[in-house]
Amino acid sequence: MAAVGRILLVDNSRAYAAIVSSAIKDRLGLDVLVADSLSAAAQTLDRGNDGIFLVLSGLILPDADEAAVVSYFVQRKLPLVVVSGVFDTATRERILAQPVIDYVLKDNPASVDYLVWLVDRIRRNHDLTALVVDDSRSYRGQVSGLLSLYGFKVLSTDNAEKGFELLQATPQIKLVVTDFELPGMNGIQFVRRIRALHPRDRLAIIGVSSSQSSRGPVSAQFIKTGANDYLNKPFLPEELFCRVAQNVESLESIASLRVMASTDSLTGLLNRRAFLEGAQRRFETQSRKGLPLAVAMLDVDFFKRINDTRGHDGGDEVLRALARLMPEGAGDDELIGRFGGEEFCILLPGLEHDAALARCEHIRRAIEGATIHLNDGPIPVTASIGLCGAPLASLHAMLKEADTALYRAKAEGRNRVSSSSPPPCL
Repeated sequence: MAAVGRILLVDNSRAYAAIVSSAIKDRLGLDVLVADSLSAAAQTLDRGNDGIFLVLSGLILPDADEAAVVSYFVQRKLPLVVVSGVFDTATRERILAQPVIDYVLKDNPASVDYLVWLVDRIRRNHDLTALVVDDSRSYRGQVSGLLSLYGFKVLSTDNAEKGFELLQATPQIKLVVTDFELPGMNGIQFVRRIRALHPRDRLAIIGVSSSQSSRGPVSAQFIKTGANDYLNKPFLPEELFCRVAQNVESLESIASLRVMASTDSLTGLLNRRAFLEGAQRRFETQSRKGLPLAVAMLDVDFFKRINDTRGHDGGDEVLRALARLMPEGAGDDELIGRFGGEEFCILLPGLEHDAALARCEHIRRAIEGATIHLNDGPIPVTASIGLCGAPLASLHAMLKEADTALYRAKAEGRNRVSSSSPPPCL
C-alpha cells in the first residue's frame, strides 16, 4: 500500500476549500489535492492516487448531483466523507446508508475542527489492526467492511477459539469487536479469557449482541467482565464509528501518558524510574535463567564546565547528542536511561564481562570522536564509564558496584572505562 499522506478535497466553494485545506496542512502536515468539480477530481485521480487515503467531497458539484458524486467515489473504492451545507434528514440517512464514513455539515467553524480530527483519526487507524468475532457471516462482513473503510487492517473469524489464536498471534491488534452468541465459548467467556492476558488500557473490546441473557442484560455482563463498550444489534454505522473512535483514542491517550511517565523529556531516553523498573524485570529474568548480565554507569566529563562556558542550552544539547550516540550498536535487550544530570545508566543483558567491556569502550570512543555543534561552535566531549561486569545478588548491588567503578574511572583521569567484575552470586 502506498504511504498514507494525501487527501482529495472536492468542493465548488473555493473559499471553503481553502479554509479546510489550510487547516489540514497546518495542523496535520498532509498534502491536500483540491478539485472544484467531479471531472476535475477524476482527472486528479487518473493521474495517480498514490497516498490518497481519504476523499472529502461536497454533495452537489457543478457537473454532478448527489447520486453521481457518492457513486463515483464508492465505485473507485475510496473512503469518502460527504460535506454538505444543508441539513436534510432524508438526504443524510440516504447517504449514510451507503459505504461512506461520515456526513458532515459545514454550517459553523467547529465543522472544520471536526473534519481535521476526522482526517487525523482515519490516518492513524491505518496503523491499527482490529479483530471481528461473529458467527453471523452477514454481521461479520458488515463490521469488517466498516472497520476497513475506517482505515483498520481487519482480521475476522466466526468463533472465539480461533479469535483467541489470532489475538495471540497478532500483537498489533488493538480492537476486538465480539458478538455474544458464539459457538463453543460465548462472548462473555471470550472477553474473560482475553482480559486474563490483555488489560483494558492496552486492548479495547466492544461487545455486540441482540440477545438477552438469563443472568441479566448482556451489556452489563460484557462491561463487568472487561469489555470497554457495548453496542446493541442492529446498530448504525455512524454509532459504530463513534464508539470505535472513542475507545481507540482512549487507548492512545493512555499510551501517550505512559510514554510521558517513562521518558526523560530532554533526551528521549528512559527516565530513572522507568529504567529501574525495566532493569529489575530483566535482572530477575537473567538471574532465573542463569544468564549473564552487566550494568554500566556513564558520566559526562567536566559537564559543569560545559554549562559554565557554553550555557545550560549548550549543556542540554550535549546531553541530547549523547542520547543519540549511545543507542548506536545496542543489543535488542539493552536498556539506556538518564539517571539525572549528566549521568546515564546502561543495562547489558546477555553480555559476559569482556563483551560488556567492549560495548562500553565502543560508547566511550563514539562520544570522544563525535563532533557536537553548538551555536558558538563545536565542543569536544568525553565520558567516563564504570562497569559491573557480572551478576550480583541484586540490581541495587550491581548499580552500586558500577558507580564505584565510575568514580575510579574519574579518579584515574577520566575518558576511560573502569571495570569491576567480582565473582557472580550463585
